[in-house]
Amino acid sequence: MGRTLPLWSHRAARATAVADREVGKLPIPAGKIPRYRCRVAIPETIRSAVLERVRRMDRVEREVAMLASAIGRRFEFAVLMAATTFDEAKVRAALARASDLQLVVAGERDDGAYWFRHALTRDIIYAECVGARVRPVHRRIVKALEKAVPRHAALDDLAYHSLVAGDAARSRRYNELAGDHAAAMHDEPDARSYYARARTFTGIGSRAHSRLTRKLAAIDETSRSARS
Repeated sequence: MGRTLPLWSHRAARATAVADREVGKLPIPAGKIPRYRCRVAIPETIRSAVLERVRRMDRVEREVAMLASAIGRRFEFAVLMAATTFDEAKVRAALARASDLQLVVAGERDDGAYWFRHALTRDIIYAECVGARVRPVHRRIVKALEKAVPRHAALDDLAYHSLVAGDAARSRRYNELAGDHAAAMHDEPDARSYYARARTFTGIGSRAHSRLTRKLAAIDETSRSARS
């Protein structure tokens, strides 16, 4: 098995400098519902990288990681054990897996403390924990929108609710369609955000991933041409 590369490159760390100041704020500011691209403070590339690693974990490992994120960026093994229903062997195995995936690291002192490797790692995983509770609601909203509203008139809402619902197929479809619409309107920032979110739900090397990569490249080329 290949070695897992470090998650936080120097370039990615610099990219999160501004986003770090936004961590802890609500992902959907009051009154900002129509502006979908303003809802996510954490850079989408970083969110995608973290969630891709979380998806490699099995159910028990994910639940342990999410519970740890609820405790905080720094968490004690004893507190984690007191809060979980899993036995010690499973919890230790889950933490070892999270460490292999560059999500958490044991404290330097042998005091039973662990840390998420980056504040954003903890925030992203915690958001997944909270999201698991509200996803059924958003799934119902998506289905209601599909029935009640012409899809071309509700792409922004469909893209958002399918994303929060964790519906990979719909999120990929509606975010790409919303990106196409934004690109046609020459709104490159929105188009880039939609395409990036859609690509999150594709496998690297798949046709959908390649198609969205080409669309993102086209948007970047358009932006460069407009600046020159």
